[in-house]
Amino acid sequence: MLSSIKQNFIFILQNAGVIDYLAYSWIVIAFIFLLLLGVYLAIKWWWTIGFLVIFFGFFGMVFGFYYVSDELNNRLRKIEISKINTKQLEYSNALMLDFSAKNLSPKKLKICKIDLNFYTLNKNKYKEKLNALNPFVKHTIFVNEISAFEEKDIKSTINNFAFVDYNITIKPLCF
Repeated sequence: MLSSIKQNFIFILQNAGVIDYLAYSWIVIAFIFLLLLGVYLAIKWWWTIGFLVIFFGFFGMVFGFYYVSDELNNRLRKIEISKINTKQLEYSNALMLDFSAKNLSPKKLKICKIDLNFYTLNKNKYKEKLNALNPFVKHTIFVNEISAFEEKDIKSTINNFAFVDYNITIKPLCF
């Protein structure tokens, strides 16, 4: 999981634009302000209020990074992934994937990273959500240059894949 977070962080740093850096720096500045305010309140006034402000600063920073990333992707770099058609090859342990990615933004996207996570199905919806958090196969596809409102067909193969009942989650990240 840490390697996945590290890869996403490096991918974002390599491909982010000015608006991304401005949005993320605003969150860091707000966190530093809350941290300094919390330390000041802990020293000068009531220490529990200061630690609560520091705690909410950390909490706000984590959720801020998530929501800013999500909002930037939905407003500036919106992409639509069609239903994934899968075909398990009969004589080899390989899975063929066929789907399309459509750029819904008016700007050209330089690069897209599409993460596909395969997890087992379960009748219990809570266990299925836990399975979605811990997929048994992760596959990443990189797509270069999708023009404005263009739809690109993507085909990929996953080797050593011999599972029967599974579901797929898709997470595109484009710049």
